[in-house]
Amino acid sequence: MANNEVKDNPHSRMPVDNDFQQQRLKAWQPLLTPNYVIGTFFVIGAIFLVIGGVALAASNSVVEYRSERYDTAAGNTVVEFHIDEDMSQPVFLYYELTNFYQNHRRYVKSRSDPQLRGESGASLSSCDPLETIDGQPMYPCGLIANSFFNDEFVPTYISADNATVETWSVNDGVYMKKGIAWSSDVEDKFKPIPGKETSNTTTGYQLPSVDDEDFIVWMRTAGLPTFKKLHRRILKDLKKGDVLQFDVTNRFDVSSFDGEKRLVLSTTSWLGGKNSFLGIAYLVVGGLCVLLAIAFLIKHWRSPRPLGDMKYFNWNTRHASH
Repeated sequence: MANNEVKDNPHSRMPVDNDFQQQRLKAWQPLLTPNYVIGTFFVIGAIFLVIGGVALAASNSVVEYRSERYDTAAGNTVVEFHIDEDMSQPVFLYYELTNFYQNHRRYVKSRSDPQLRGESGASLSSCDPLETIDGQPMYPCGLIANSFFNDEFVPTYISADNATVETWSVNDGVYMKKGIAWSSDVEDKFKPIPGKETSNTTTGYQLPSVDDEDFIVWMRTAGLPTFKKLHRRILKDLKKGDVLQFDVTNRFDVSSFDGEKRLVLSTTSWLGGKNSFLGIAYLVVGGLCVLLAIAFLIKHWRSPRPLGDMKYFNWNTRHASH
């Protein structure tokens, strides 16, 4: 009847009588009996505890050293890492900044992706407020590029027995810049414009080429105000007792935003860098699930609640009985 009325009157507001529109599609709804709930909590708790333990063990296997802040030193300074535990290559060197909000909406938007891809006629309107410098179009333009981190670190390796002292240079097979940026960024997103030189920043230093991997790493903005960015890969095993010394050219000013600068030396695990939060979170949730399961089990043993006759959950059967 309803279908005929809808067909005869196309302006009718009556819904079509089908399973989808009348919400009669087949569905499954679990019956949350005490045994089902207790068993589910135990299973989920056990799974989360195992995952949390594995994640925490992976995090604890990472060897990480964080330097004291070096921005308080006047002029250039030296940062030393005394290796107290063996570090297997690759070892990663990061610089860490605090109180720097790369996630600010105006900052994140201030870039021209077409210009970074090498399009010479690209519009610079998205780079506001740094589209030009000294009356000329800025290349690359925008706040992100103009605030490029430009401290330099020259490493000296001293073996535990003082028999070996080496000063490494960039991409010498040990102290590697190559490979610090995402391959998708290097291959597709950052291409220099042929014959065009990069501009000076508002503080006076010249920006590197847009396909420089240090620059590419900087342009991938961080989501939190305290962050670290990969600076170099060290392809050498560091042994207990070794010393890694960095002569720091201190250029990047953090005083304007009350920030701090540090160096971080770290290995990685199959789960990434050192981060205990994920493992602890899984352990806490798993522990809560197990505790709830035990509490429900005690409650069920001490005062079990009688269950209804399950046949009355079938609507068709109940309807037929009438």
